[in-house]
Amino acid sequence: MPCGWGGQMYVTDDTGQRIGCQHPGEMWTVNKVLGENAPRELIKGRTGFNSYCVCLDCLSKTELDIKKDERRCPNFKSINVKTIREMVGRPCPKCGRGTVVEIDTGVMT
Repeated sequence: MPCGWGGQMYVTDDTGQRIGCQHPGEMWTVNKVLGENAPRELIKGRTGFNSYCVCLDCLSKTELDIKKDERRCPNFKSINVKTIREMVGRPCPKCGRGTVVEIDTGVMT
């Protein structure tokens, strides 16, 4: 699974495409897409957070905004989808023997 904060902020462009906002500097991307003086309401309506997710049935990885998107595997159509944050402390979805752990590396950006 990807490392980091469990996902990535995004902003939608005028066509509705989600554009990832790299950390640090998320607002630089937001300003580039929406304009330097975009109203707060526009920013609020066109930004979100894509969580890194895994389908527990087929093990495919995807990114979903769990506040806006349906939790459904894009490949298998299963609803058995969890964020990597939700997997911490649970059995490994692949082997079932290990446990998913979160490791604090001490690296901050």
